[in-house]
Amino acid sequence: MRIIRAIGGTLAAVILIAGSFFTYQFWPRSLPKVSDFDARIPAPSQKSRITLSGFSTGQNVSPEAVIYSGGSVLNSHRSVYSGFVIEHPKATFLLEGGIGENIAAEHSGNFNAFEQQLFAYTKTQSAKDRFLQADYDIAQIDYIVLTHLHWDHAAVIPDFPDLPVWTTSNELEHAQEHAADEFSIFEEYVTRPDTKWELVEFQQKAYGPFEESYDMFNDGSVVAVPLIGHTVGSMGLFINTAAGKRYFFIGDASWSFKAVTTLSPKIPWVQGMVDKDKTATEKTLTLLHEIWKDNPDIQIIPTHDGPVVDLISQFPTFE
Repeated sequence: MRIIRAIGGTLAAVILIAGSFFTYQFWPRSLPKVSDFDARIPAPSQKSRITLSGFSTGQNVSPEAVIYSGGSVLNSHRSVYSGFVIEHPKATFLLEGGIGENIAAEHSGNFNAFEQQLFAYTKTQSAKDRFLQADYDIAQIDYIVLTHLHWDHAAVIPDFPDLPVWTTSNELEHAQEHAADEFSIFEEYVTRPDTKWELVEFQQKAYGPFEESYDMFNDGSVVAVPLIGHTVGSMGLFINTAAGKRYFFIGDASWSFKAVTTLSPKIPWVQGMVDKDKTATEKTLTLLHEIWKDNPDIQIIPTHDGPVVDLISQFPTFE
């Protein structure tokens, strides 16, 4: 009888601990709203000549509750590994690019068994394959721009070894220094000896609520801004198209557009795994929320939000 009571007590304790953990992780949280401030983004100074096209290279499906706090445990969310082709008269570039041809080997070579299951994916078609299938001249692509250097963004690098890769100096320095001890960074992506890195240096030039910015073509059509928190050197890009559409590509500052509108951060367990600076990430999310409120004509695009990425014309169609 004592044994039975002991077993029962142990099971009760395990259930209590598990229930407490589940409640803590999935209890709906939203960030406090700050005093309203002007987060309006200026219109382009010139008529834009940008066209763009989107694509995804793979996906995974998980409960909304894993993507952002307050998400439904019952409703699913489709996360994608996306990329975008941006054409400007001065240059054509890839923004992000998804996962590449050798992702299976790279995945297994960098992740343990648990991590492989945690970040399991279904691969569809790589950017390189899409371009070849559509007879799109890869030689016209001038460079790759990455919002940050986590594996699911930098995975495009090996498929285009001759293309320069644009990132911020803080991001590259941190990634190369910590690739061996941070599981979100695959060392072979950031330490390739032949990669030509181009460093985005923000200028002390305000752009809406941002104190610093970098106007890529000096015409207001593509403007990069710092979005630190998820990583030490994350950035986002405002892109204004010739068709009059306006987009804000935010990388992984949030995984979900809905989370931006509801001020819902990632759940604590996920924050601890993937966000370098929790406080800075939440401050960035608050800023994104204000930008969403003050700029109804700008569509915010989280890199992994499948339904939102689908709003953009899919390659090989451009808009």
